[in-house]
Amino acid sequence: MSQDQVQKLWRQGEDHARQGQVNAALEAFENLLAADPNHVQALLRASRLALMVGRYRLGHDYAMRALARRPSSDEAVLTLARALRMFNEPGALLECVEHSRWRERRSVEWLTELAMLVSTIGDNALALQILDVATLRDPRHAPMRYFRGVVQMFFGEMEEAERELELAIARQPNMAQAHWVLSRLRKQTADANHVDRMLTQIRAAKPASESEAYLAFALHNELHDLGRYEESWQALDRGCRIKRQLTPHDRLDARRMFEGLTRLCDAEFVRPVTQEPGPYVPVFILGMHRSGSTLLEQLLGGHPMVSDGGETYAFTTQMRYGADYRNKAVLDAELVRRAAKVDYAQVGQRFLERSAWRAKDRPYLTEKLPSNFLNVGFIGRSLPQARILHMVRDPVDTCFSNLRTMFSDVNTFSYDQHELVEWFGQYQRLMAHWHEVMPDRIMDVRYDALVADPEGVMRQVLDFLGLPWDAAATTLDRAGAVATASSPQMRGGIIKNRSSAWAPYEAQLQPLIHGLGALG
Repeated sequence: MSQDQVQKLWRQGEDHARQGQVNAALEAFENLLAADPNHVQALLRASRLALMVGRYRLGHDYAMRALARRPSSDEAVLTLARALRMFNEPGALLECVEHSRWRERRSVEWLTELAMLVSTIGDNALALQILDVATLRDPRHAPMRYFRGVVQMFFGEMEEAERELELAIARQPNMAQAHWVLSRLRKQTADANHVDRMLTQIRAAKPASESEAYLAFALHNELHDLGRYEESWQALDRGCRIKRQLTPHDRLDARRMFEGLTRLCDAEFVRPVTQEPGPYVPVFILGMHRSGSTLLEQLLGGHPMVSDGGETYAFTTQMRYGADYRNKAVLDAELVRRAAKVDYAQVGQRFLERSAWRAKDRPYLTEKLPSNFLNVGFIGRSLPQARILHMVRDPVDTCFSNLRTMFSDVNTFSYDQHELVEWFGQYQRLMAHWHEVMPDRIMDVRYDALVADPEGVMRQVLDFLGLPWDAAATTLDRAGAVATASSPQMRGGIIKNRSSAWAPYEAQLQPLIHGLGALG
């Protein structure tokens, strides 16, 4: 096929895509690739289009084929890196970065986005190296300064993080996310806070926008620290109302999902597949968000035989691949419907292979995405070696902590008290079901007990996992990045005797408190 014909097919594909004719566009790019298998841009366009028509595995295949061609242009490298991140292929993404010659790139915007993508797979040390080069390119670039602050927060370098965030805000005062991160770095005081500055910014923010939501949650954090609880609640309520509009919770799909899980995953279904022992034991730490999972993982990560793998969608990714379907969150009703026909031996094997780099040759690897509580039955079936630690915390503490946390596009139930209660009840019933059909494979770890007696609880945890005792699993005195909402709390030791953050808002939280009480 001549180059003119290749270009004609490219134009056809682009024209069909612009007109919303996705299948026709995909066919045009597939015809182009039949003639020119090395056409990287066509591979990347076909990958995206395959996802749009619900062909997850085909989209994944096109992305991996594009990686094999080692693209070099700025646009192609970033497009590929985004695709590999979306498909949760961390090893492939690192390979893409390795061959990208990022040290020679001139664009601070390009380098900053690449650093963000690398950070999302947990390699924050590499992200910081990329940001160092970005700083040389343009030290005044506000988004780069902002993200440097975020990564330094992950590493516990709070003073450096604050300095970077202030530089970002000085260059771009309306960068709402920077204000929000800054509000979480330390306890604010009457002499050192940012309330007046944020009030100025929120008055200028576009109504009902994500920027207004970030600023509202930031104001809540700082006003709470200052003891100005009435104003703090007003800011939180404002932020929650905006987020609920921007990311509405699909209650019907959630109900179908929970009902489908308990119907499908009986004791026979969750019986483990036959599988050769893997090179490491996966340890899933799960439960409600904000229940203490980060604390438990950080303690376990102190053990010399444990690699703390962080919070990833590694298991959900393999369920998507097995079901040939891309859902938005960890699980939805459609993925549950398809789960009956998934090859669980393949799911388990692919999980072990693609997570091996995080294990760092240690015999145990933690995976602490809290909402994996939805996947417990699938984990139990596909990974015979896996051990499951379920974090349990006071329901009101847990739910209020969810309510006052601004998540990205997940946990859509967390911005309304009634929806929070409904989700918490669904979660409790599902965990009771998992205990019934998978006895002896799940250990409940109570947050209050862990904080009060770290050694006693960690001895039980290590015994459950089959690990020898090591006192290093009782402290937080080690280096490393913590890239979760709990990052600022993971420095300076275990916090004991923490008062209930919800207490000043008891009157406003009656729907939540009464709803949880009705659950028993």
